[in-house]
Amino acid sequence: AAAAAEADAGALEAAAEEASARAAAALAEVERANAAKAAAEGAAAVDACAVLWAMCQVDVASTLRAAVHKVTADKGRSPEARLARARALHVLGEILKSTTTPPSHETLTLAVG
Repeated sequence: AAAAAEADAGALEAAAEEASARAAAALAEVERANAAKAAAEGAAAVDACAVLWAMCQVDVASTLRAAVHKVTADKGRSPEARLARARALHVLGEILKSTTTPPSHETLTLAVG
């Protein structure tokens, strides 16, 4: 009976070790899946930022186009006033040109996560 009990204890110990190994493997798989999910979410956020940047560029260009037309075609102002406005818009355009480069992928990645 003692030998049978020892055999049962050995079998239980082996089964416990096997279950522990399977649990560790499952935990490692869950951690890999979580890391992959986090990476995918970060990439999606970076893509969303790039889309938003492009949308802002289109919006600013459209607004600026309308403003240029309105400012330069205003017949209620003197030609000198319209020229001064056009020069001011030129300065604004230069400022915008210097900042129209979208943020780099690395910068967005750091900002997102």
